[in-house]
Amino acid sequence: MFDVICVPVDGSEYGYDAAEVAIEIAQKFSSKIAAVHVLEEFSLNSYDSEEDSGDAILAKITKRADEVGVEVIGHLLTADPLRDMKFIVDQTRADLVVIHAHGANNNRFVSFDENDVSDTQIGSVSERLLRNSDVPVLLIK
Repeated sequence: MFDVICVPVDGSEYGYDAAEVAIEIAQKFSSKIAAVHVLEEFSLNSYDSEEDSGDAILAKITKRADEVGVEVIGHLLTADPLRDMKFIVDQTRADLVVIHAHGANNNRFVSFDENDVSDTQIGSVSERLLRNSDVPVLLIK
């Protein structure tokens, strides 16, 4: 049913929860995982430290998937996650995206309830991907 499941991960617990769901789905459908970590274009940290952190995040997901026999292809990219996530998903040739509702940067939220913090609040990257993706998106809360 799903050949490639894309899971964007940012190192947050939310991201790892989404990866766990993606791995479970991949197990059931004999799918591959395209794990994506985006290094933000403009960061105050050194590129080397950002790259090391991204490699560690992808390695953690790959290790977990290996334990249950799921193949992971890691993608460490420099981009703007808000602007470029749809393009990145398209490039992985995914037929499903599993993404977390909230990310490491909890300051960027979109709420469907005006001026109210609620259960319907999701991160800006997730919201944009839900609106623009050409493939199904499974939002993990």
